[in-house]
Amino acid sequence: MIQNSAITIELYLLCFNEEKMIVHTLNYYSKICSKIIIIDNQSTDDSIRLATNYENVAFKYLDSGNEFIEDQLTASKNNCWKGSTADYVIVCDMDEFLYDENLLEKLVVAKQQNVIIPTIIGYNMMSDDFPTNYKILITEQVKHGVRSNRFDKHIIFDPKKIKEINYRPGAHLCNPVFYENAIVNSKIEFKLLHYKYLGKDYLYKKHKEYVKRMSEISREKKHGYEYLEGEDHINNMFESAKLLERIVK
Repeated sequence: MIQNSAITIELYLLCFNEEKMIVHTLNYYSKICSKIIIIDNQSTDDSIRLATNYENVAFKYLDSGNEFIEDQLTASKNNCWKGSTADYVIVCDMDEFLYDENLLEKLVVAKQQNVIIPTIIGYNMMSDDFPTNYKILITEQVKHGVRSNRFDKHIIFDPKKIKEINYRPGAHLCNPVFYENAIVNSKIEFKLLHYKYLGKDYLYKKHKEYVKRMSEISREKKHGYEYLEGEDHINNMFESAKLLERIVK
């Protein structure tokens, strides 16, 4: 995959302490995106320094008082892309990868056909170990997962045709408001590979960090409930890994 002058794609990427994942993510998206904006929610690890090694990366900062506040993250996703003149914007978390074997070429076709919001087919990708080889794309290292309707998230859309995307918490659902003359066409499909469950030890540590930062309002609204379930949730997810199918050819 290489950038194509026939299409412009901008990435808006949320980040909190993602030093293990961020290189995988930037290696992947830098191949297709002309601009990457990282919205950092007060990371304390090496995430930002690692990201400065990439061209066309800019930073915005979200101060949530060092708390995990899902409502603020959702508001950021709903507004960070506004004003973009790109053909498409991708608004996602660090572990979400828009995928197709011919991704860039298919996005060019989507533009030509005036596809405003492509159809997304979600998959929960899983591996017993976290992939530490950053010289190979993560999509080439972790190819197995399970179909998950929960991850049919509309992370990509034409920002010039949408007035409001109106994501709900977690961006699992949205209620877009289109400009008056917009024509909706969602016949083109892409996969969304959600690389969340990659090694138990990695997840035990990561989920504990989220729980420590979780605000009272997020707890009350049960945002990020899986983090509060602790190791039991992680163990149960890996138990379901017996049903894994090959998603990436």
